[in-house]
Amino acid sequence: MSQQTYLKVPFAWEEPKPLIEVPPRLTYEPAIAVPNNLLISVVGRVMASSTDPSYQKQVSRHGPEEAAEIFLSAARDGFSCQDEWWQFGINENGDIVGFVLPVIFEGCAKAGLEEGTIYGIGVLPEYRGFGFANDLLSKGTQTLQEVGVWQVFCDTGVENVRMISTFKRVGYRQYGKPWERPI
Repeated sequence: MSQQTYLKVPFAWEEPKPLIEVPPRLTYEPAIAVPNNLLISVVGRVMASSTDPSYQKQVSRHGPEEAAEIFLSAARDGFSCQDEWWQFGINENGDIVGFVLPVIFEGCAKAGLEEGTIYGIGVLPEYRGFGFANDLLSKGTQTLQEVGVWQVFCDTGVENVRMISTFKRVGYRQYGKPWERPI
């Protein structure tokens, strides 16, 4: 039986660049400042409504919350981060609209700087279409810039047209052609 794959579009934010400006319409709160089950719930809701085939597979296999737990626990495999880097974006009404999870790749430092990625980013379904992904990606990128990175390398599924547009709007450049990744 062959393994199922899907195409992902790679993007890079390469330094040195001025510190990215984060639009002020959201406030940010470390995800650790709220009960852990809230992060699991929010990530699970985003995964359940995502176009990403790997998320869809995990949610169909395990359900949204268990899929989120598996996803979040895997963030410690080959990555490092500080707890306060993982942020909820909160609107003017105090509602969580989404999350961003920046991390550092272990063993990829170059000239004393780290290589980062946005391990996860998502906007809750009821808040999509308002540009909050731009804000969240900017916040995650800024966090990694403050840590000191030579590059932020990310990817998204070819079917995720909104996220592809978000990467481009925020200033990431497409890094080559789409590649196959296992589902």
